[in-house]
Amino acid sequence: MKIEEISKQQAEVEIINSIKSKHKDLRQKSKTATFALTYQGTAQTLVKNQGFTLEEATQIYNAYHSLYKESDDWINKKLESAEKNGYVTCAFGLRVRTHKIKQSLMGVKNTPHEAEAERRTAGNALGQSWGLLNNRAAIEFRKRLVNSPYRNNIRIMSMIHDATYFMVKDDVDTILWFNKNITECFAWQNHPDIIHPEVKLGGDLSIFFPDWAHELVLPHNLTEPELEKLVKDYLDALHKSA
Repeated sequence: MKIEEISKQQAEVEIINSIKSKHKDLRQKSKTATFALTYQGTAQTLVKNQGFTLEEATQIYNAYHSLYKESDDWINKKLESAEKNGYVTCAFGLRVRTHKIKQSLMGVKNTPHEAEAERRTAGNALGQSWGLLNNRAAIEFRKRLVNSPYRNNIRIMSMIHDATYFMVKDDVDTILWFNKNITECFAWQNHPDIIHPEVKLGGDLSIFFPDWAHELVLPHNLTEPELEKLVKDYLDALHKSA
């Protein structure tokens, strides 16, 4: 995809998504800071908890909120409703009650620390609750699986906040069907809070072999020859590094 063929926003999404493979170590190191800022942390939070200088922390803080301005605006709008309703509505209608916010005057010098803490918790819940998309995708996939010829070849082993783990038979047809269907399930975003004309949801299927330290990420809509070549190149690289 050429950069001039897509919008600026789509280009930014492509760049962000490429970080996972191009800057794996930096991405891992950024997780603590990203979580702190997602949880309404400040530049001082990064100084105190991670040892950044104030200049570095301020730069990270400003860059984060510039990049995620649309997300910040969405969360702030939801939190404004908490002052009136006494709760925020999270993913799929889940409500988190916010009694202290409703009982307090927010955004002033004398706002109680307890209300500020509750605001951070509610703001974090608004984003983190969408981890339920992982559950939704697994349920849809399970329905497809039990009605398929591969129902005895794939087993859901465990689930975490943003990933699901499977045990899968070493079989080309099974892997091809699995890759197509699981990625379709994770691409679902038919909900008014997450529908977006340009920013799409999705997920990738990875094969871990011979252990968790070695990962082969499968492209979407693989053909049989493409899969066989990908696996052959992967195994050749493993043998060379052994």
